[in-house]
Amino acid sequence: MPSARQLLRQARTLKDARDNHPIARFGTPEFEAEFRESVEANNLDRTDMFGENGNGGVLACLKRWARDEVWRLWR
Repeated sequence: MPSARQLLRQARTLKDARDNHPIARFGTPEFEAEFRESVEANNLDRTDMFGENGNGGVLACLKRWARDEVWRLWR
Protein backbone atom coordinates (compact mmCIF):
# COMPACT_ATOMS: atom_id res chain seq x y z
CA MET A 1 0.00 0.00 0.00
CA PRO A 2 1.41 3.44 -0.88
CA SER A 3 2.48 5.69 1.93
CA ALA A 4 0.63 8.89 2.79
CA ARG A 5 3.57 10.97 1.56
CA GLN A 6 3.60 9.17 -1.75
CA LEU A 7 -0.14 9.75 -2.18
CA LEU A 8 0.27 13.44 -1.34
CA ARG A 9 3.14 13.72 -3.83
CA GLN A 10 1.00 12.12 -6.56
CA ALA A 11 -1.93 14.42 -5.77
CA ARG A 12 0.36 17.47 -5.90
CA THR A 13 1.79 16.32 -9.25
CA LEU A 14 -1.72 15.91 -10.69
CA LYS A 15 -2.81 19.31 -9.35
CA ASP A 16 0.28 21.00 -10.81
CA ALA A 17 -0.36 19.38 -14.19
CA ARG A 18 -3.96 20.62 -14.20
CA ASP A 19 -3.08 24.15 -13.02
CA ASN A 20 -0.33 24.55 -15.62
CA HIS A 21 -2.18 23.10 -18.61
CA PRO A 22 -1.14 24.58 -22.00
CA ILE A 23 -4.70 25.79 -22.68
CA ALA A 24 -4.41 28.11 -19.67
CA ARG A 25 -1.99 30.20 -21.75
CA PHE A 26 -4.82 31.08 -24.18
CA GLY A 27 -6.35 33.46 -21.65
CA THR A 28 -3.22 35.52 -21.07
CA PRO A 29 -2.70 39.04 -22.45
CA GLU A 30 0.64 37.87 -23.88
CA PHE A 31 -1.07 35.17 -25.94
CA GLU A 32 -3.66 37.63 -27.22
CA ALA A 33 -0.93 40.10 -28.22
CA GLU A 34 0.95 37.38 -30.13
CA PHE A 35 -2.31 36.26 -31.73
CA ARG A 36 -3.15 39.81 -32.86
CA GLU A 37 0.39 40.27 -34.23
CA SER A 38 -0.05 37.14 -36.35
CA VAL A 39 -3.32 38.48 -37.72
CA GLU A 40 -1.78 41.89 -38.47
CA ALA A 41 1.11 40.17 -40.28
CA ASN A 42 -1.52 38.38 -42.43
CA ASN A 43 -0.44 34.97 -41.11
CA LEU A 44 -3.98 34.31 -39.88
CA ASP A 45 -7.32 35.24 -41.46
CA ARG A 46 -8.86 38.22 -39.65
CA THR A 47 -12.50 37.13 -40.07
CA ASP A 48 -11.83 33.58 -38.89
CA MET A 49 -9.75 34.69 -35.93
CA PHE A 50 -11.89 37.64 -34.71
CA GLY A 51 -15.29 36.93 -36.28
CA GLU A 52 -17.19 39.25 -38.58
CA ASN A 53 -17.84 41.84 -35.87
CA GLY A 54 -14.39 41.60 -34.24
CA ASN A 55 -15.71 40.05 -31.03
CA GLY A 56 -15.97 36.38 -31.96
CA GLY A 57 -14.05 33.84 -33.92
CA VAL A 58 -11.23 31.61 -32.79
CA LEU A 59 -9.77 34.10 -30.30
CA ALA A 60 -13.06 34.38 -28.41
CA CYS A 61 -13.34 30.59 -28.30
CA LEU A 62 -9.80 30.17 -26.95
CA LYS A 63 -10.34 32.86 -24.33
CA ARG A 64 -13.61 31.19 -23.26
CA TRP A 65 -11.83 27.84 -22.92
CA ALA A 66 -9.22 29.46 -20.69
CA ARG A 67 -11.83 31.33 -18.63
CA ASP A 68 -13.94 28.18 -18.16
CA GLU A 69 -10.86 26.01 -17.54
CA VAL A 70 -12.20 23.32 -19.87
CA TRP A 71 -9.14 21.11 -19.37
CA ARG A 72 -10.41 20.38 -15.86
CA LEU A 73 -13.44 18.67 -17.42
CA TRP A 74 -11.38 16.12 -19.35
CA ARG A 75 -10.81 12.75 -17.76
